[in-house]
Amino acid sequence: MQRTPLRHLLALMAACYLLSFAPAFAQKEPMRWGKVPDEELKILVYEGDTAAAAVMLGDYGSLKFDLSDGNLRYTLDHHRRVKILKRSGFDYGDVAIGYRKEGEKISAFKAQTITPDGGIHPVTKSEIFEEKVSDNWVRMSFTFPRVEEGAVLEYQYSLTSDYYLSLRDWYFERDIPVLHSELRLSIPEWYDYIFLNQGRSVDISETDQRTENIRVPNMVRSDVFGSQQRGTELMQTRVNRYRFVMKDVPAMREEAFVTTMDDYRARLRFQLRSVQYPNSAFQPVLSDWHTVAKELMEHKYFGQQINKTRLQRQLMQELEPILASASTKDEKAMLAYAHLAKIMAWDERYSFLASDELDKCLELRRGSSGELNLLLLAALKALEVECYPLLVSTRENGKPLELYPIINQFDHVTVVANINGKFQLMELGNTVRPAGIPRPSTLNNTGWLVNPDNPQWTDITPPLSKTARIFQASIDEQGKLHSEVKERHEGYFAVDYRGEILKDREGAFIQNAWLEYFPEAEVQAIAFDGEAQINAPVSITYEAEVPGGAQAVGDFLYFNPILAPYFTDNPFKQQARSYPVDINYPIDLQSIYFINIPDGYAVEELPESVAVTLPNNGGKLEYRTSQTSQGQVQVIHRVTLSQIHFEPDEYPSIKNFFDIMLQKQGEQVVFKKR
Repeated sequence: MQRTPLRHLLALMAACYLLSFAPAFAQKEPMRWGKVPDEELKILVYEGDTAAAAVMLGDYGSLKFDLSDGNLRYTLDHHRRVKILKRSGFDYGDVAIGYRKEGEKISAFKAQTITPDGGIHPVTKSEIFEEKVSDNWVRMSFTFPRVEEGAVLEYQYSLTSDYYLSLRDWYFERDIPVLHSELRLSIPEWYDYIFLNQGRSVDISETDQRTENIRVPNMVRSDVFGSQQRGTELMQTRVNRYRFVMKDVPAMREEAFVTTMDDYRARLRFQLRSVQYPNSAFQPVLSDWHTVAKELMEHKYFGQQINKTRLQRQLMQELEPILASASTKDEKAMLAYAHLAKIMAWDERYSFLASDELDKCLELRRGSSGELNLLLLAALKALEVECYPLLVSTRENGKPLELYPIINQFDHVTVVANINGKFQLMELGNTVRPAGIPRPSTLNNTGWLVNPDNPQWTDITPPLSKTARIFQASIDEQGKLHSEVKERHEGYFAVDYRGEILKDREGAFIQNAWLEYFPEAEVQAIAFDGEAQINAPVSITYEAEVPGGAQAVGDFLYFNPILAPYFTDNPFKQQARSYPVDINYPIDLQSIYFINIPDGYAVEELPESVAVTLPNNGGKLEYRTSQTSQGQVQVIHRVTLSQIHFEPDEYPSIKNFFDIMLQKQGEQVVFKKR
């Protein structure tokens, strides 16, 4: 879809242009191949971050446009240089560069290692590999030779791309410190680009405009042979030039519970807004959301597939025996979803367009995320269920920009359907995931509803996922533990357990989970319930024998009642955080432990009960201990998180919440012989 609008514009032009741009600005380039300053060669430790395993000495890009053959494209010349400081930084010796299989190519590539003794060791052609990543993407990868502490690694290449509607993003911030990052752009005045700044603010360090000579091929119109080139002539046009620079940029290290770090790194994105060639009318490229919705519903591999009557007939033939028992439209919709979820497999590709006719997808019983969900939309349309496509940028792809109608920011489509008077998300691709529970990667806060009458941004609200467990435990005087366990899982937890059970009916995954905490544990009498019903909670019962479950020391037994902790360490390790915490979905985790007081023993000490509530009732930790009249110790451990997005200024509260939880999970009940 990306190349269509300007190809139409180019078809309207009476001439094509041959551009030859001079280097941007009068400044010299920040790096020259193989010329590493002595002060950078001598760096042993980066003073700004002594823990850094490597530092990016320079990252330089220069982008210009080219119309030499009448087709618009751009070229990005990229030069990068990294200094290795520690053995843990050797991974930076492995490099992969991705590019599109069609419409992009890499040329003028070279790479070399400069060792501390001044030796130069180039990467040879035989050490460069290309592999197919997907139908649309290719990856070029290589490994630097002679990687060692103190070595400098540098590589350089030119990327030529036809995808001018959205230029390559430029990242100034990385997971290692960056001493100098610079991007230069030379853009003819004909093209008006929007500059989108994300993460830390990136200011235009310099900008200017200069007049440059270009060559314009003369075109002669012929009724028989069409347009023919007859020589060239020089003309002048203005070129807008920009220079963006950031220096001494700190490392941005990834922590838990984040969508993608790319959402928060300092970066620039570029989107073409309009085009106006000499002596031609103004041509907008970015339209509006209503127009985009209308065009999508008319697109051969989107709306036309959903509304294709032949496909809908095929789907109804497939579903006819399944729907025979249903009496209402909503019941039929749920049965259709369950059947398609069972027979259609996901091929691990994300998309929002079909790559072929969906008849073939149905026949092959597999397809991309887009193909599967467009197929589901076609089935719901055939059943006359109100439904709409919802375009999504997955968590891994990054947060979408709502301001501009940029279609290629999406990489997935899900389904919004009106079932029993309530709109819910439905998507295929997993045989054990019920309607109303989209894949976790879909949970990226918002999606765009493709409704030509009323296109709109819609919040994606994930459902609550719950786990409840009851442990009936007893301990002998040697510390051997026996526990009967009952578990019940709902929401995403049920999906996960249902998937595990289908792969392992014997329940070895439960045994393995206990072995992580108790190497001699034995689990037996495992039974499941609800695993065969896609919409039901999953229940599990079993017994566990754990030699050494408690520690016997003289007259005392020391026992940690939290046999199966929900978290084994604090995922929030930094003292402060400059980007938000994004948890996939709200959770409610509850465990109740009943521990029989061992014969001949009395309770000497119980952990103190605590209750911690996050600000604005965003979550709660309950840890309560008591001694019952039935000769038991009762421990209630419950963690709820209803708030799933925390801004950086809220980070200390969620970090402290987990600190207290882990502290309580480590406390022990003490029994003493009478």
